[in-house]
Amino acid sequence: MRLSWFIHCALLILVLAGLPRLGHAFEPLNTDDAGTIGKRVNQIEQYFYVLHNNTPGNPGSVATPGEEFRGLGNAKAFPFTYTHGISDTTEIAFSTTYYATPRGSYSPFSNNIVSLKWRFWGDGQTGLGMAIKPAITLPASTSQQVQGLGLAKTNYEINYIISYYWERIQVHTNISYARNPYNTNYPISGTYSPYQINLVSGSIAPVWIVNSWLKLALDIGSSIDTSPNAAAVNDYGMVAAIFSMNKNVDIGLSYLQSSTTPNNAWTSKGITSDRTEVGVTWRF
Repeated sequence: MRLSWFIHCALLILVLAGLPRLGHAFEPLNTDDAGTIGKRVNQIEQYFYVLHNNTPGNPGSVATPGEEFRGLGNAKAFPFTYTHGISDTTEIAFSTTYYATPRGSYSPFSNNIVSLKWRFWGDGQTGLGMAIKPAITLPASTSQQVQGLGLAKTNYEINYIISYYWERIQVHTNISYARNPYNTNYPISGTYSPYQINLVSGSIAPVWIVNSWLKLALDIGSSIDTSPNAAAVNDYGMVAAIFSMNKNVDIGLSYLQSSTTPNNAWTSKGITSDRTEVGVTWRF
């Protein structure tokens, strides 16, 4: 237990250490980077994932990082994001997720998100870069909340991003606060147990540029619920590869494991969920 909390603290200290030193999300990573796509540039990210939720007892207690599926069992889904460059330093994005599994008497589209990223430091390609990214998640239906596909109230988040770009290595760190209210008159995946509402999260993702067409990455993170009646910790570990077909098309692969302890997030012991994801990013 002491080791677990030490790692949590160390991770948050590592992220916060960049605060006084003053393209685009690295799909399929969870951790965002400080880059923006550029003025009048458009970007489409279409991915597909298979997720296994192994959480026993209380399925609503932990959501898989990066995909807000809170249901029991498996999910197959197609997350989609459209991004438009307002200026060289600002972009707006619209996201949604189509759930092929599970299905029921509700819309298969959920996790409808509007976000705005502003890079206020650096050029997003060399040296130090910093950005801030607020986001709003529109309410899901009560039927979707019951199934675990979303929360039936407006959610919001603000993410502070620090990136450093070397020639062959990039390191991206995020620290964020998320407010996740839900309709307490309805359960989440069959349970009325208190759910995470106030989340503070930190993550770090080193990326190795192997050559002009291949990037390899690790992505680790931790979320701590600060709500007094629903304290919970969620850690994840991810490995990923990004293949650049040309300057405008990338193909991404990733595998994520999530748990309530950092050690278990990297092993097969005590895994609450795992996710395999593949997709394409197209800029035009």
